[in-house]
Amino acid sequence: MGRTDNLNEERMRLLGSRLADLDLIEMVQYFPSGKEDRVVVSFEASYFPNVVDTANLEFRLRLNGDFNFQYREDWSGESWTCRWDRHPNSHNRREHFHIPPRPQEENAIDADFPDNPNEILKLILETIENRINDLWTATTNPEFPAEYEFEGEYGDDWLC
Repeated sequence: MGRTDNLNEERMRLLGSRLADLDLIEMVQYFPSGKEDRVVVSFEASYFPNVVDTANLEFRLRLNGDFNFQYREDWSGESWTCRWDRHPNSHNRREHFHIPPRPQEENAIDADFPDNPNEILKLILETIENRINDLWTATTNPEFPAEYEFEGEYGDDWLC
């Protein structure tokens, strides 16, 4: 591709191919138009209650170990999003988590993540699995993103 940035494209493709093998993944797009620095993973709709229209995970990895993973659910015009980051910034430590449902700098919390991208992805997938289970538990009275307040309900799974 002749990139001039410091993307760890090889590792991103490897993680994307591992995700593509999972039943809950509908599609993996590598460096799609408009998001040329990311891998975009779409989740199979049948894994979510009907209130969730779509869910996806986008990520990018840098050669220096920095990363960004963003999980997003779309709900009838609302979104529930969170983000795991490792990068220099002015709002938190290098490793931090942007809490759902609307990640913002002012509500990011410091975190500690594994060094290995495979372990980071495992942590994120476990958190998403917990999220999906909670959504199914609340199908009779779902908590829409506008009603949700982060309470650290998944404990350390969010952070390390």
